[in-house]
Amino acid sequence: MKPFEDADYDVPFLYRDFLLTPNQCIEITKEFFENIHFHISVDSDSKISTDLAAKFSKRNNLLRYSKSVNYIWDALGIALEEYTNRYESFRTLACQWKLDDDFNFQFYLPGQGFANWHSENVPLRNRILVWTVYLSNCEDGGTEYKELNHTEKCEMGKVVITPADWMYAHRSQISHTKQKFIATGWISVIPNMKR
Repeated sequence: MKPFEDADYDVPFLYRDFLLTPNQCIEITKEFFENIHFHISVDSDSKISTDLAAKFSKRNNLLRYSKSVNYIWDALGIALEEYTNRYESFRTLACQWKLDDDFNFQFYLPGQGFANWHSENVPLRNRILVWTVYLSNCEDGGTEYKELNHTEKCEMGKVVITPADWMYAHRSQISHTKQKFIATGWISVIPNMKR
Protein backbone atom coordinates (compact mmCIF):
# COMPACT_ATOMS: atom_id res chain seq x y z
CA MET A 1 0.00 0.00 0.00
CA LYS A 2 1.38 3.42 -0.89
CA PRO A 3 0.25 6.61 0.87
CA PHE A 4 -1.01 9.64 -1.00
CA GLU A 5 0.82 12.92 -0.66
CA ASP A 6 -1.03 16.01 0.60
CA ALA A 7 -1.21 17.39 -2.95
CA ASP A 8 -3.34 14.41 -3.95
CA TYR A 9 -6.16 15.64 -1.70
CA ASP A 10 -6.67 18.90 -3.62
CA VAL A 11 -9.74 17.45 -5.33
CA PRO A 12 -12.64 18.32 -3.00
CA PHE A 13 -14.55 15.42 -1.42
CA LEU A 14 -12.68 12.83 -3.49
CA TYR A 15 -11.46 10.03 -1.22
CA ARG A 16 -8.90 7.48 -2.31
CA ASP A 17 -6.73 4.94 -0.59
CA PHE A 18 -5.10 1.61 -1.42
CA LEU A 19 -7.16 -0.87 0.62
CA LEU A 20 -6.80 -4.11 -1.37
CA THR A 21 -3.56 -5.96 -1.96
CA PRO A 22 -2.48 -7.03 -5.45
CA ASN A 23 -3.07 -10.67 -4.44
CA GLN A 24 -6.65 -9.88 -3.40
CA CYS A 25 -7.24 -8.14 -6.75
CA ILE A 26 -5.85 -11.17 -8.58
CA GLU A 27 -8.17 -13.48 -6.60
CA ILE A 28 -11.15 -11.27 -7.50
CA THR A 29 -10.13 -11.38 -11.17
CA LYS A 30 -9.86 -15.18 -11.02
CA GLU A 31 -13.35 -15.50 -9.50
CA PHE A 32 -14.74 -13.14 -12.14
CA PHE A 33 -13.46 -15.32 -14.98
CA GLU A 34 -14.51 -18.56 -13.24
CA ASN A 35 -18.10 -17.32 -13.48
CA ILE A 36 -18.32 -16.49 -17.16
CA HIS A 37 -21.83 -18.00 -17.41
CA PHE A 38 -23.09 -15.22 -15.10
CA HIS A 39 -21.52 -12.41 -17.15
CA ILE A 40 -23.72 -9.75 -18.75
CA SER A 41 -22.54 -8.18 -22.01
CA VAL A 42 -23.33 -4.46 -22.14
CA ASP A 43 -23.21 -2.83 -25.56
CA SER A 44 -24.98 0.52 -25.74
CA ASP A 45 -24.28 3.98 -27.13
CA SER A 46 -22.76 5.01 -23.79
CA LYS A 47 -21.12 1.86 -22.38
CA ILE A 48 -19.45 -1.32 -23.61
CA SER A 49 -18.34 -3.80 -20.95
CA THR A 50 -18.70 -7.25 -19.47
CA ASP A 51 -20.44 -7.05 -16.08
CA LEU A 52 -21.07 -9.41 -13.19
CA ALA A 53 -23.83 -8.32 -10.82
CA ALA A 54 -23.23 -8.90 -7.10
CA LYS A 55 -24.99 -8.37 -3.76
CA PHE A 56 -23.37 -7.67 -0.41
CA SER A 57 -26.21 -9.53 1.31
CA LYS A 58 -24.97 -12.75 -0.33
CA ARG A 59 -21.30 -12.28 0.49
CA ASN A 60 -21.07 -15.35 2.72
CA ASN A 61 -23.35 -17.78 0.90
CA LEU A 62 -22.77 -17.26 -2.83
CA LEU A 63 -19.69 -19.39 -3.36
CA ARG A 64 -19.16 -18.40 -6.95
CA TYR A 65 -17.78 -15.02 -5.86
CA SER A 66 -17.84 -14.96 -2.08
CA LYS A 67 -14.16 -14.08 -1.68
CA SER A 68 -14.52 -11.15 -4.06
CA VAL A 69 -17.57 -9.72 -2.33
CA ASN A 70 -15.99 -10.10 1.11
CA TYR A 71 -12.82 -8.29 0.00
CA ILE A 72 -14.86 -5.39 -1.43
CA TRP A 73 -17.10 -5.27 1.69
CA ASP A 74 -14.10 -5.09 4.03
CA ALA A 75 -12.34 -2.39 1.99
CA LEU A 76 -15.49 -0.27 1.81
CA GLY A 77 -15.99 -0.58 5.57
CA ILE A 78 -12.58 1.05 6.10
CA ALA A 79 -13.11 3.63 3.33
CA LEU A 80 -16.55 4.75 4.56
CA GLU A 81 -15.32 5.08 8.14
CA GLU A 82 -12.43 7.25 6.94
CA TYR A 83 -14.72 9.27 4.65
CA THR A 84 -17.26 10.00 7.39
CA ASN A 85 -14.48 10.92 9.83
CA ARG A 86 -12.93 13.29 7.31
CA TYR A 87 -16.22 14.99 6.38
CA GLU A 88 -18.20 15.62 9.57
CA SER A 89 -21.13 17.19 7.72
CA PHE A 90 -21.69 13.96 5.83
CA ARG A 91 -21.70 12.01 9.09
CA THR A 92 -24.18 14.38 10.75
CA LEU A 93 -26.67 14.81 7.91
CA ALA A 94 -30.32 14.92 8.98
CA CYS A 95 -30.95 11.66 7.15
CA GLN A 96 -29.75 8.10 7.26
CA TRP A 97 -27.77 6.51 4.46
CA LYS A 98 -26.75 2.99 3.53
CA LEU A 99 -24.34 1.10 1.35
CA ASP A 100 -26.49 -0.19 -1.52
CA ASP A 101 -26.75 -3.97 -1.58
CA ASP A 102 -26.36 -4.23 -5.37
CA PHE A 103 -23.09 -3.47 -7.12
CA ASN A 104 -21.22 -4.53 -10.26
CA PHE A 105 -17.92 -5.92 -11.35
CA GLN A 106 -17.10 -4.38 -14.74
CA PHE A 107 -14.45 -5.61 -17.17
CA TYR A 108 -13.37 -3.53 -20.17
CA LEU A 109 -11.33 -4.75 -23.13
CA PRO A 110 -9.12 -2.23 -24.96
CA GLY A 111 -11.37 0.34 -26.64
CA GLN A 112 -14.27 -0.29 -24.24
CA GLY A 113 -15.61 1.84 -21.39
CA PHE A 114 -18.39 4.16 -20.25
CA ALA A 115 -17.78 6.83 -22.87
CA ASN A 116 -20.53 9.36 -22.06
CA TRP A 117 -20.41 11.97 -19.31
CA HIS A 118 -22.82 10.99 -16.53
CA SER A 119 -23.54 11.46 -12.84
CA GLU A 120 -24.88 8.81 -10.50
CA ASN A 121 -27.93 10.51 -8.96
CA VAL A 122 -29.63 11.64 -12.16
CA PRO A 123 -32.44 11.10 -12.90
CA LEU A 124 -34.21 11.16 -9.53
CA ARG A 125 -32.18 8.67 -7.56
CA ASN A 126 -31.37 8.65 -3.84
CA ARG A 127 -27.65 8.07 -4.42
CA ILE A 128 -25.37 10.45 -2.51
CA LEU A 129 -21.96 8.82 -3.00
CA VAL A 130 -20.45 6.56 -5.63
CA TRP A 131 -17.55 4.20 -5.01
CA THR A 132 -15.10 2.48 -7.34
CA VAL A 133 -12.47 -0.13 -6.59
CA TYR A 134 -9.79 -0.43 -9.28
CA LEU A 135 -8.85 -4.10 -9.65
CA SER A 136 -6.19 -3.70 -12.35
CA ASN A 137 -3.50 -1.27 -13.42
CA CYS A 138 -4.34 0.67 -16.57
CA GLU A 139 -2.19 3.79 -16.92
CA ASP A 140 -4.37 5.36 -19.62
CA GLY A 141 -7.71 3.98 -18.38
CA GLY A 142 -8.69 5.99 -15.32
CA THR A 143 -11.81 8.03 -14.60
CA GLU A 144 -12.21 11.56 -15.99
CA TYR A 145 -14.11 14.17 -13.93
CA LYS A 146 -15.36 16.92 -16.22
CA GLU A 147 -16.03 19.84 -13.85
CA LEU A 148 -12.98 19.05 -11.70
CA ASN A 149 -10.58 18.90 -14.66
CA HIS A 150 -9.15 15.77 -13.06
CA THR A 151 -8.37 12.22 -14.15
CA GLU A 152 -8.13 9.61 -11.41
CA LYS A 153 -5.59 6.91 -12.27
CA CYS A 154 -6.67 3.27 -12.50
CA GLU A 155 -4.32 1.66 -9.97
CA MET A 156 -4.81 -1.83 -8.61
CA GLY A 157 -6.25 -1.95 -5.09
CA LYS A 158 -7.34 1.69 -4.93
CA VAL A 159 -10.75 2.59 -3.49
CA VAL A 160 -12.28 5.90 -4.66
CA ILE A 161 -15.39 7.61 -3.23
CA THR A 162 -16.97 10.78 -4.61
CA PRO A 163 -20.32 12.56 -4.31
CA ALA A 164 -22.92 11.41 -6.83
CA ASP A 165 -23.96 14.96 -7.81
CA TRP A 166 -23.75 16.63 -11.23
CA MET A 167 -20.50 18.43 -10.39
CA TYR A 168 -18.84 14.99 -10.25
CA ALA A 169 -19.92 14.09 -13.78
CA HIS A 170 -17.46 11.51 -15.04
CA ARG A 171 -16.67 9.01 -17.77
CA SER A 172 -14.15 6.29 -18.51
CA GLN A 173 -10.80 7.29 -19.83
CA ILE A 174 -10.78 4.67 -22.56
CA SER A 175 -7.56 2.76 -23.02
CA HIS A 176 -6.91 1.41 -26.51
CA THR A 177 -4.01 -0.74 -25.31
CA LYS A 178 -4.96 -2.33 -21.96
CA GLN A 179 -7.78 -4.12 -20.18
CA LYS A 180 -9.45 -2.48 -17.18
CA PHE A 181 -11.29 -4.16 -14.31
CA ILE A 182 -13.29 -2.40 -11.56
CA ALA A 183 -16.03 -2.91 -8.99
CA THR A 184 -18.49 -0.06 -8.50
CA GLY A 185 -21.63 0.81 -6.54
CA TRP A 186 -23.38 3.45 -4.44
CA ILE A 187 -24.27 4.84 -1.04
CA SER A 188 -27.87 6.06 -0.91
CA VAL A 189 -30.20 7.98 1.36
CA ILE A 190 -32.78 5.86 3.15
CA PRO A 191 -36.09 7.58 2.23
CA ASN A 192 -38.21 9.07 5.04
CA MET A 193 -35.69 8.20 7.74
CA LYS A 194 -34.32 10.90 10.07
CA ARG A 195 -31.58 10.66 12.64
